[in-house]
Amino acid sequence: MLVFNALIVAGGRSSRLGGVPKALLSNGQQTLLASTLDAAGTAAARVVVGPSDLPLPSGVLLTREEPVFSGPAAAISAGLDALAQHRAPWTLLLSVDVPGVAGAVEQLTEAATSATPETLGFWGVADGTFQPLLGIYRTDQLAQAFAGDTANASVRRFLAPLSPQPVQLTSELTADVDTWQQAQASGYTRDTSTAPSA
Repeated sequence: MLVFNALIVAGGRSSRLGGVPKALLSNGQQTLLASTLDAAGTAAARVVVGPSDLPLPSGVLLTREEPVFSGPAAAISAGLDALAQHRAPWTLLLSVDVPGVAGAVEQLTEAATSATPETLGFWGVADGTFQPLLGIYRTDQLAQAFAGDTANASVRRFLAPLSPQPVQLTSELTADVDTWQQAQASGYTRDTSTAPSA
């Protein structure tokens, strides 16, 4: 059985959504954050890198990149630090804004289960586009790669030494939500960030 941790990047500015947090967009049944956490539900430990007011289930870790809004590479570094006391052989990297994430996670974890010792990671590829934040990587090598200054830097640059192997995914599994048009297409149009508490 594959043992892995999950690191979810959820701290972007959401500028093309007018500042509405992507994590808290809902399809009427669950938020993007909840669906991403569910997709990583078999992880030994889960950490979300994002604002301190995100609603999280018990046991899910929360941290923030420094400085705030310094990019996904810095978020990965912060998340790995938070997971250091819960080390697992593999770390699943996910962005919070992918509605089809569950199907992608299934294929990525299947690939890691049958990985050769020389394989250091996998990332999703759809229509020729690589998806670094839909990937699973060996934790030790990932931590080494992100140990330096990661603020406002390219995630791919840090992942390149791991030579991740491609996992072919459909565009439906990798489509993300950056605009209201994309939110409409995926059904995640409800802003729960200002919803009254029950």
